[in-house]
Amino acid sequence: MGRLSNDDERAAAHARLFCPALVRAVLGWLRRLGIPRCHRTDVAGQVWLNAWQSWPRFDPKRGRPERWLNAITVHVASHYHERMRRRREELVALIDVADPAPDAAATMESDSIRAGAIDAVNELEPKLRFVLVAHDLNGVSMAHIAEEVGLPLSVIYKRRTQAIRALRDIIELRENTEDFARRAGQQ
Repeated sequence: MGRLSNDDERAAAHARLFCPALVRAVLGWLRRLGIPRCHRTDVAGQVWLNAWQSWPRFDPKRGRPERWLNAITVHVASHYHERMRRRREELVALIDVADPAPDAAATMESDSIRAGAIDAVNELEPKLRFVLVAHDLNGVSMAHIAEEVGLPLSVIYKRRTQAIRALRDIIELRENTEDFARRAGQQ
C-alpha cells in the first residue's frame, strides 16, 4: 500500500480537524489556558477563524493537524491575555448615590464571599497555593518565583494553571453543594 498524496493527506487532516470532537477539545484547551468561561466561546471562534484562514498554508508532513490547531489555540489565548492585561475600563456612575458605603447586607455578603475564597485557597495543595498567593495576591513575578524555588519557569506556570483549575473546582463544588442543599430544603 502506497503513501497518501499531499492532497489526500490534507483531506484526511481536514476531516480530523473540522469535527465536533475538536470543537470540544479547543474549549478544553482554552479552559486550561486560563480563558474565563464567559469569553471562552468567543476566543474559540477566533481560533477556528484563524485555523480556517491559515488552512491553505497547513502542511500535513510537518505534524498532526491537532498539534497545529493546538498551536493556534495557544497563540490566540496568548493574545487574549495580552489584550486583557492592557484593557482599561472606566466605570461611569449612572445615578447619584446618597451614601456610597455598602449597606449591612452587602457588607455581610462581601465578608462571606471573602471568607469562602480564603477557605478555598487554603484547601489547595501547598505548592499550588504558594504560586497562586505569591503571584496573584502578592504580585511577585513568575520568573522570581521560579528562581526562588529553583524550578523551571514552565513548571511554575503549570502550577499556577493547576492552582486556578483546582480553585475553580473547589468553588464550583461548593456552589453545587449549596444549590443541592437549598433545593433539598425547599422540598
